[in-house]
Amino acid sequence: MGGRTAGDDEVAAWQQGGWVLLEGLIDADEIDAAADELAEVFPSPKEYHADPAGTRARWLGQPPPSHELWVWPPDGPGFRPEQHRWHALFPLPGQRLNRLFVHPSIVDFAERALATTDIRCYQAQVSAKYAGETNFEQPMHTDRNHSWLPAVPRPPWWHLETFLYLSDVGEGNAPTHLVPIDVTADRSTTVPLIMPDRHPEIYAAELGAPGRRGSLLAYRTDVFHRAVDLTDPTAHRYLLNVSYKVAGQDWINYHVQQSNSTSLEWVGFVEGCTPRELELFGFPPPGHPIWDLDLVKETARLYPKLDLEPWLTALA
Repeated sequence: MGGRTAGDDEVAAWQQGGWVLLEGLIDADEIDAAADELAEVFPSPKEYHADPAGTRARWLGQPPPSHELWVWPPDGPGFRPEQHRWHALFPLPGQRLNRLFVHPSIVDFAERALATTDIRCYQAQVSAKYAGETNFEQPMHTDRNHSWLPAVPRPPWWHLETFLYLSDVGEGNAPTHLVPIDVTADRSTTVPLIMPDRHPEIYAAELGAPGRRGSLLAYRTDVFHRAVDLTDPTAHRYLLNVSYKVAGQDWINYHVQQSNSTSLEWVGFVEGCTPRELELFGFPPPGHPIWDLDLVKETARLYPKLDLEPWLTALA
């Protein structure tokens, strides 16, 4: 796999400053090869912009009307359901895309940032944005919906959220905006929203995070941030979202991959994995007390092409 190792300064920037953009962490050629598989998940920008309503109907059917208790006004920041209309959960039809969730460059950064190798993937999806789909601008917020508890920005309790850019992200196609930690140091992360009319100084301090495809935006859950709208009328943006936590922290979660354990996509992914990669999803590694010869044999029926030799060796 093509990619680089994050620098110690980049790890420190996340740990001490709350967020960092790792430019070109993964080679653009590898991103392009994987992004070709997005055609199975999302319409191309050309198809979408040629006929937004027709494309939406062909790909998604006729979505039912929203029953949100609060309808955000069309202008200004808001959390509109349409902002998340185009997304797909791991495992995906394309195995090149699936491999990006456990890319060595990302896993290495996650281990060093969280200061442990005992980590678990708890969020995994891809998303698309197309200009004109809706107003994508959001209020400033922290991601309170990843944990039962308020954010704890210190080891071993912190967790890592990342966006891998699958397309070039510039000022016209909605780079995430983030606020430096020192600006919000006196603000509780339990505050639901920070609106621009009440706290213009926070918005004045926000910084965009544009980057070329293959770049990784990593941030902590105590960082105030927001999505912004696509200003180029023909723009689009593709992201891969993957988050990691320290193993055993059951109060943190988002996507539960076990619900897809019988899907062909998951089986294909497992059969191409190492024991270490599977452990990132909670799959018991070789040597775990759950394993005996009968369980190994039954697992072979479930995943016929998985090399189970490491599990058998551990039993021996």
